[in-house]
Amino acid sequence: MNARQRIAAAVALQKPDRVPVAPLLDHYAATYAGYTCAEIMTQGDKRIAAVIKTATELGPWDMTFLADTANATLLQMGVPIPIKLPGRDLPPNSTHQFNEVEFLTPDDYALLERKGFLLFMMDVMGRLKPEWKGLRAGIPLVKTMLEYRRHAKMVKRQGMEVAVGFVHPGILYEWFSLGRGITAMSADTFKRKDAILTAGKVWRKGMVNLAILASRFVGVPRVFIGQSRASPEFISRRNFETLVMPDLEYTVNRLVAAGITPIIHSDTNWTKFFDLFLRFPARKCILELDGKSDIFKAKEILGSHMCIMGDVPAELLALGSKEEVLDYCRKLIEIVGKDGGFILSSGCSLPPNAKVENVRAIYEAAEKWGWYS
Repeated sequence: MNARQRIAAAVALQKPDRVPVAPLLDHYAATYAGYTCAEIMTQGDKRIAAVIKTATELGPWDMTFLADTANATLLQMGVPIPIKLPGRDLPPNSTHQFNEVEFLTPDDYALLERKGFLLFMMDVMGRLKPEWKGLRAGIPLVKTMLEYRRHAKMVKRQGMEVAVGFVHPGILYEWFSLGRGITAMSADTFKRKDAILTAGKVWRKGMVNLAILASRFVGVPRVFIGQSRASPEFISRRNFETLVMPDLEYTVNRLVAAGITPIIHSDTNWTKFFDLFLRFPARKCILELDGKSDIFKAKEILGSHMCIMGDVPAELLALGSKEEVLDYCRKLIEIVGKDGGFILSSGCSLPPNAKVENVRAIYEAAEKWGWYS
């Protein structure tokens, strides 16, 4: 099997010839390739060179991210708060930092409803970066999508799959929680529930239309859906089912109907909500976990319903021994990978300070124990 066939088989809950390998590559690409974080965040040629070098020399992996969330332009277009960047606000080898302030206001719910998705996004981008105000906001988007498509082709020529064709920043509750801050957003779940619901319908339609268009343009039939602040660690089950699940179901179903596989990237501990994911279309989605959720419980609840991806913890990759990484990968392969439907990956991004031998051990474990008879 080739990489594309392995990924497709895992999503369909079939047995490929071997467990696919697909660590989430961001700033670690700079570490391994010898660039600064500032360079890979702002210089596209160095970013894709670092991605290809890392994914081929430490694998070759079946699928790689394009250091998507280490792309300064993508981050600044998709995150509704100021960002501190290495080489500008921070030392060149620092990772970026979100400056969590209450940037979006309660009035922005009504503004989104009144202006519509595109005009609202142009408004927010203009507030964050005055040089992107108005129609000028389209310039960085077009340039980034052209670069993204070119980089995707470069990765495919190496025999690897590109993880996603678009990074969806999450449903409205998730995105506004970034822009409003967790404290203000938690208050909004009581004070402004109707506003969240109404604005959410506008957001979900506009964002999923953009995701489908971008994914098709790039030529990668997978979309990353980020979620963390809508997790059980921040929101009750009742509020999740009311304020989050309708928008999430809409988004997942629209992507699946368009022939696109959602990668539901779930940071923090989602174990309590795993049963809700049974509402998503069977054998059409990937649930990506970050090392905080119980991935073995995910296999128990969702293993016959959706592909599971993860979840070698960041702390193990940075601080553990190679033998510990191999042991954990073997456990993942033998339990979560049993009978297929599993992609071996890192728990969220590979940490920038991961040991080279530990990252290489992910692929070595798949080669040693990941073959299906």
